[in-house]
Amino acid sequence: KNAIRFLIKRYGIDQNEIIGIGDKVNDKGMIEFAGMGVGIGNAAEQIKAVADYVTDTNNNDGVAKALEYCFR
Repeated sequence: KNAIRFLIKRYGIDQNEIIGIGDKVNDKGMIEFAGMGVGIGNAAEQIKAVADYVTDTNNNDGVAKALEYCFR
């Protein structure tokens, strides 16, 4: 989350334009902070609970499917 804060400040990106995609407990803050928080299908349940969207697993192109969903 701190890296994202640094980047949005440096490049003038709005927080709502950020997509945070993750599957581990350490990704929770990033997913909550991002304008669109995405949990991977094989993520821990506490990640899925805070995500705005849950995609397919990492073995089934979950990130690609999440990006398709976000940019439709």
